[in-house]
Amino acid sequence: MPSHLYIHVPFCDGKCHYCGFFSVVAAPSVIDLYSTLPAREYDCRLARQPELAEGTLRTLYMGGGTPAMLGCEGLKRLADALAQRFDLDTLEEWTVELNPASVSNALLKTLSAIGVNRISIGVQSFDDTTLAQMGRRHDAQGAIAAVKRTQDAGFENTGIDLIAGLPGVTPSLWGETLDRAMSLSLKHLSVYALTLEPGTPLAVQVAAGLELPDDNAQLAALEQAESTLGGAGFARYEISNYALPGFECRHNLAVWRGHDYLGLGPAAASRVGQTRWTNSEDLEEYIRSLHDNAVPPGSITALDAAEDAAERVIFALRLSEGIDPASEAQRFPAWTEQARIWEQRLTEMSTHGIVERKGNRWCLTACGREVCDAVLRELV
Repeated sequence: MPSHLYIHVPFCDGKCHYCGFFSVVAAPSVIDLYSTLPAREYDCRLARQPELAEGTLRTLYMGGGTPAMLGCEGLKRLADALAQRFDLDTLEEWTVELNPASVSNALLKTLSAIGVNRISIGVQSFDDTTLAQMGRRHDAQGAIAAVKRTQDAGFENTGIDLIAGLPGVTPSLWGETLDRAMSLSLKHLSVYALTLEPGTPLAVQVAAGLELPDDNAQLAALEQAESTLGGAGFARYEISNYALPGFECRHNLAVWRGHDYLGLGPAAASRVGQTRWTNSEDLEEYIRSLHDNAVPPGSITALDAAEDAAERVIFALRLSEGIDPASEAQRFPAWTEQARIWEQRLTEMSTHGIVERKGNRWCLTACGREVCDAVLRELV
């Protein structure tokens, strides 16, 4: 069994204008049924892949949508079903994503009782006008109350998400959101650059004339965030993630460092051995397949040893710790020749100030972080 498990809960009470993740508004009966399905998917996969029973579970991440849509009883059923299949006592980190409007004392009590020890709250902004324009169903005071309620319930490891470069947000207004975040005794912040996803309400608005900040404004907002958060003791340990020492997200670190992970739920991605797969974004099909005791449909890719190694190694460059090609070649012998090529390319990039060498490791510079995707494409 992979040591890292992700469960996708694809329900929301509405669709935010920018959201490109798979989520739906569903009937209560469908939501009620869903709490039993990820465990049933695991059973179906286990019948075909016995190796999924091996290993020790170290991290569990529940995202969405918002898992809170399952309700307290649904979350308990989900946890009970998982406990019948996994040893949850070995978990080092159990994260649940929440929206501010869903944070209640009853929910937090349930999450604590089932073993959750890390909460990530999707705040995105502390400006009411901006929140309304983006289709969020909470206001700034509601977000602040949700964070404090979570911390008061004993969740020391609480973080939030923010989005940089939202339309109409001036540097001054963005600074107010960052300052407000820094006043909340958080342990982790994710700061994402706004991405225009095809088919979203935001994409429709842009097509109708809404102006988004240009690339320079986006970069300036990200630099402003790094300056503010760094001044408060947060380290930018990954392109979009900041944490106080010891509070980095262990689940995401494992994925970026190239470890195996199993994803359950529609649209969930997995990587086990030299195979990766992603479930279809079709909730009805997902439910129907499991009713028939069949593995849900999706896309599957089998990789040779060199391809597998390259994909596992490359995302570590997103981390501030960077990569050591020689060490990775020892970890993945099939990647040895590619490691030599990467050394050459990284050396060339260093002359342009995009990467730098720190000891045996190559790391992105501040400039390189902002063009990370281009760097990764150049390497592969």
